[in-house]
Amino acid sequence: MQPGDIIVRMVITAQAELLIVEDHPLYSDGVVSMLARQAPQVRCRVATDATRALQWLAQAGGVDLVLADQRLPAPMDGLALLAQVGQLYPTAGRVLISGSDDPRLAAQARRLGAMGYLPKSLAPATWLAALQSVLAGEPWFPSAPSDAASGLTRRQTLVLERIAAGQTNKLIARELGITERTIKYHLAEIFTRLGAASRAEAVARASASGWIALPERVG
Repeated sequence: MQPGDIIVRMVITAQAELLIVEDHPLYSDGVVSMLARQAPQVRCRVATDATRALQWLAQAGGVDLVLADQRLPAPMDGLALLAQVGQLYPTAGRVLISGSDDPRLAAQARRLGAMGYLPKSLAPATWLAALQSVLAGEPWFPSAPSDAASGLTRRQTLVLERIAAGQTNKLIARELGITERTIKYHLAEIFTRLGAASRAEAVARASASGWIALPERVG
């Protein structure tokens, strides 16, 4: 990513620590430089392969968010690394980054419980917006043509209808008797099925398809 001299009106307020696992310094240096300007409260660490990443995580005891490139040197690629991070540090957010726009990678990342998939072709403003969403606990996956001809599952429908009613993840989890992390997994699945990049877009697409009922307006 080469941020250049663009102006991005994006405020990431969370004080978070990121681990970027990327063996191409041009990209990792660009991300670190951009965040230093746009979100100086976000601390970045960089590892060039999975082995160094896991060693640093063991020393640090975890991190808020791991962003791993899909094409990492041996012994494991980005997906394998994120899977292992999920087992060792279940509270850490995980995002796959890749030079490919292959939607299958996004689906694989989602199945692993990743919070997002960021192609390297994203514009800096979009990249920052995606990172902001992930740090706020919202999954982010690129919009893509929907192949969700079968619609949503019953649980996904319940989650999305409550989102349409303006409920928070915490309230939805309490009402459905599940964890907030499970809500995030459902959202990741919903976003991928609908080809949506935000909660509002998911609600709009599901409503247009007749898969959820919007709350009635009063007055």
